[in-house]
Amino acid sequence: MPAGIVCGCTIEAAEQMTDEELIGRVRNGETRLFGELVRRYQDTVFAMAQRLLGSPQDAEDVAQEAFLRVHRGLEGFKGNAKFSTWLYRIACNLCTDWLRKNRRPGRATTALDDTAELADAGVQPEQGLLEAEELERLGHALAGLRERYRSLVVLHYYQGLPCQQISEILGMPLKTVETRLYRARRMLRESLEKGGQGAMR
Repeated sequence: MPAGIVCGCTIEAAEQMTDEELIGRVRNGETRLFGELVRRYQDTVFAMAQRLLGSPQDAEDVAQEAFLRVHRGLEGFKGNAKFSTWLYRIACNLCTDWLRKNRRPGRATTALDDTAELADAGVQPEQGLLEAEELERLGHALAGLRERYRSLVVLHYYQGLPCQQISEILGMPLKTVETRLYRARRMLRESLEKGGQGAMR
């Protein structure tokens, strides 16, 4: 097969397709086009898993398993939700399962290489910039959140997802998402005032 051709479709053409078009083509036998779906979302899924699990190795394992499950379940995907919502739901569930099976004190070390995205959480200094020490404190504070709060913070402030989509991903009422995000912001502020130490309920 010539370079740049995927099952009779150029890579450039595949990049222009919507997720729904790609899914339809994959279902019709052009299985290599699934690679385009992976390419679109692999970085996002990996980053989300790393922020929830605190380990790039564990995040890579979870991300791979998420795409395997999506590939196996693609035939049954009804399209009632966006493909990305379905994928993130699978990845979040895998992260939750991993945390339950591998819970250890002090295990979470949430990655904070782009913490400026948390500005709307109300934990950023007035100067608008986070110094290295403040980044570390926020890292401890976020890692100290219980998983049900931390996942909301990661999905909303890191991944930039709206509350409605988070509601669909996590299978919880929109009002619950909004309430827990409010509580998470409050707990992060309180933890930072105490030096970013200790688990938060």
